[in-house]
Amino acid sequence: MHARILSAAILLATPAWGQDYNRTDLIRGLCQPDGCDEFGIVAVEPVRTTPEGSLKRTRLRTFHASYGGRVSRGEETGYVYCSPTRPAVIAEKQGRTVGILLAPFATEDSRETVRRYTNFTATYFAICHGPEAGRRAVRDLRGVAQSLGYRAGATRSQVVDLKRAEDILMPGQGSTPAVAGPEPRPAREAHARQDDADGAPPAGEIPED
Repeated sequence: MHARILSAAILLATPAWGQDYNRTDLIRGLCQPDGCDEFGIVAVEPVRTTPEGSLKRTRLRTFHASYGGRVSRGEETGYVYCSPTRPAVIAEKQGRTVGILLAPFATEDSRETVRRYTNFTATYFAICHGPEAGRRAVRDLRGVAQSLGYRAGATRSQVVDLKRAEDILMPGQGSTPAVAGPEPRPAREAHARQDDADGAPPAGEIPED
């Protein structure tokens, strides 16, 4: 009798959204004290394939999940360059195209830099290798990349300006560094979150210069 009453009390005290907190159709990226960034894959369209990799156009539905509920942030379009040697996520916003060059085996990225790139890492591996790979990469980027045969030799992550997404296929052509160091300051969407020095951009959002 007491056990049934206790169970009922727990159910009443648990927010309804908590029952689908771990939705299997969503990939969770960066988590902070105010909640977690999440996204679902809406569409993936092949654009161009080369011996080094495959460029794909993507459409994601993004969310922010917290104890207050799961809030939709709408859809975002972008690109991912699936390559075992030059993995990258490409974002287009406000007339600007930026490539986020990932470095799974980086030796110069600090733990904070790795954390700030969590959403891009999750996006890349979810698109190129499936949702479960995206989830695993959030927890163990190096291990997942190694298990998938990656040979990326970059010692640090980097953000570069591109004239168009296809420029990512041509190393050194049409791209210039957008940041001086390995730790770009993440951009904030004014309507989505408050200024937080420890924050990171949602999946697909362009880091500031």
